[in-house]
Amino acid sequence: MARLQNLLLAATVALTVGPAATAVPAEAATVVDPFVLQVGATLPALQGKITALAAGPGGVVAAAHDKGVALYASGAWTSLSATPAHKVVWRGDDLVALTADGLLTIRDAAKGQGGADATKGGADRLPPGTDPATALLVGGDDLILVQGDRLYRKGPGGSWRPDRLPGQATAVARARSGAVAVATATAVFETTGRTWTQISPAVGTTHLAYDSKGRLWLAGATGLGLRDGATLKQYGPAEGLPMLGFTAIAPGADGDVWLGTAKGAVHFDGTTWEYRQGRRWLPDDTVTAVTVDGNANAYFGTATAAGVIEARRTTLAEKAAVYEQAIQARHKRTPYGFVEGIGLARPGDLTQYGQGASDNDGLWTGMYGAAEVFKYAATKDATAKANARKAFEALKFLGDVTQSGTNPAPKGFIARTILETTATDPNIKDNEQHDRDKQKGDAYWKILVPRWPKSADGKWFWKTDASSDELVGHYFLYALYYDLVATGTEKDEVAGVVTRLTDHLIDHDFSLTDHDGKPTRWGFFNPKELNGNPWRREERGLNSQTIITFLTIAEHVAKNPEKYAQAKAKLIEEDGYDLNTQQPKVTPGVGGGNQSDDEMAFMNYYHLLRYEQDAGLKATWARSLYDYWQQEQYELNPFFNFIAGVTLKDQVWTDAYGPFPLEMNGPWLRQSIDTLKRFPLNMIDWKQSNSQRLDIVNLGQHIRPDADPKKLGMLRGGTVLPVDERVVSHWNHDPYKLDQGGDGYGENDGTSYLLPYWMGRYHEFIAEK
Repeated sequence: MARLQNLLLAATVALTVGPAATAVPAEAATVVDPFVLQVGATLPALQGKITALAAGPGGVVAAAHDKGVALYASGAWTSLSATPAHKVVWRGDDLVALTADGLLTIRDAAKGQGGADATKGGADRLPPGTDPATALLVGGDDLILVQGDRLYRKGPGGSWRPDRLPGQATAVARARSGAVAVATATAVFETTGRTWTQISPAVGTTHLAYDSKGRLWLAGATGLGLRDGATLKQYGPAEGLPMLGFTAIAPGADGDVWLGTAKGAVHFDGTTWEYRQGRRWLPDDTVTAVTVDGNANAYFGTATAAGVIEARRTTLAEKAAVYEQAIQARHKRTPYGFVEGIGLARPGDLTQYGQGASDNDGLWTGMYGAAEVFKYAATKDATAKANARKAFEALKFLGDVTQSGTNPAPKGFIARTILETTATDPNIKDNEQHDRDKQKGDAYWKILVPRWPKSADGKWFWKTDASSDELVGHYFLYALYYDLVATGTEKDEVAGVVTRLTDHLIDHDFSLTDHDGKPTRWGFFNPKELNGNPWRREERGLNSQTIITFLTIAEHVAKNPEKYAQAKAKLIEEDGYDLNTQQPKVTPGVGGGNQSDDEMAFMNYYHLLRYEQDAGLKATWARSLYDYWQQEQYELNPFFNFIAGVTLKDQVWTDAYGPFPLEMNGPWLRQSIDTLKRFPLNMIDWKQSNSQRLDIVNLGQHIRPDADPKKLGMLRGGTVLPVDERVVSHWNHDPYKLDQGGDGYGENDGTSYLLPYWMGRYHEFIAEK
């Protein structure tokens, strides 16, 4: 007891008042109002490469392409002309296209009355010397056409009226007020009549656009400019601009701007930059045209197809419902409902998909069940309760299925996953030779024959060699379910499952022991291995924290907790597991090592800190989490943030220098909400490429000596990229890795959103009207 007494003298901590099941509210829950969520989609095929787009009255969108003019409305394209077109603009309800034959006007196109009759009479003649392929065209009551150093105006039925420009024009734009701006090789000029006034010495400006507030955006080789009154503000990579090499520009609906590049699209509202690249957002990264309709939906012409990024007004709860619907429809496997990603027959096509066993069924399904527990606790929704119960039963079955059959395992052992015996026998692939080959490069790898035993009823193969990942998922759900859902005899049922599993670990010298009578590859928690085997250096801290958490949970739920309290005390007093737990993260640098370790550690902290009754130990666990979070706080991770936020509230560490508050500071709550808002609805595994960005700072070799720093990076502000600009399947990816993802042959489930969202709702970090 000496070490415990010393800890009590060395540290003090404020204990949470009330039962463990009680939510700990934030100082003031942040009410999240409805917001705009961007959702990318590819439009129906259009025969021709788009050269220009223009949003018109009533939300219709016109496209000029190398095979004609088309109109997009009600989810379909209608061809209006087969004459190749270069530019397209609106003049009221009329559509005007710049074609090789001249200026083509399509009457009443916006009213759906355009067509062959509307173009009857042919095209109007262009001014002498005009090249339709390079001329610039601006719509309005009087059209503006620019070629070289000439600007021409033309009203309905009128002739072209020329005006000389102060140089060779590279871009032109017109404001709602009637002001016109042109860019030349040397400067940008503006006129409200016939006199041109230089407003910027911006050299190399290639695109201009007036926004809805009358401000002028200037895009060029060196960056983006915004002229607001007499003030000109410049934006480059140092200010957050992700890409250069602009190919198109379009004002948004509320003072924002969209930019096209050869490597994706950029959106900027004056504060926040958004980079849209990859098939999650665009049909092709080479953007040829951009336009924005009155509802803020952005349409893109690309090298291969047309796309749209919808501005969908929604709420966090509505997003949660979308992920829930997808999970129920596609992501529950077997009658037990294991939740995991799916494989797709064709990239991005959700109509044909396949389900397969995962090595981490216990972890992923446990996290989904935890989300449903939090949802039930926050809302008392009966469906959430049923989903939580189903997840509990699924995890329980992973412990039941191993107890008999061809190769029964010791009582309490859990399977990684199960697979129907009607499927191809997985032992054909996972055979002894396969294990021996794996072992050549991984001395930890076990030779297990069979790796997939059969259940007693002959219905299931179950996979051996379960790891600490699965155990953490089991315990995380069991404890939550016990506290927040289970009542009466159901609590006894949960306690029975927890103690069965924990007794297995204690009875087998704190090891998860397989049907061969030997510990699994990653199932070591005993002092001989963690403190005595140099190979276990990286697992020492995390596995010490993990087994202490398991014993703490068992002590919390068991009717006779003494066994688990004594086992925990032994590991602390005799083997120093409390000291090991002070540093569970030993890999170098931010994002270093296996992000799965971070995920497990934070899930452990949640219960370890909420259940610990010893003030000294609680202070130790709290300080350990606080130090861990110092590295994780830049990852914009709401799951980690909410766990730290609720468990570190009011915690204090006292040492020789006095008390040190452990509560989290900084913008973590705002960042967490922003991540939930930006979390993409499209969970298809599309590649996200960010290594080409200009707003990235690569991690130095001294920060991540274990990896290639050219492949790792963060924003100049010090945080990882926003969640909608990288890949998230679970919270176990390295968020500093710049290029991630696949070719669209899979869809991840939405648990990675649902778990932090409902946790945040339950703990009152966030609220919705």
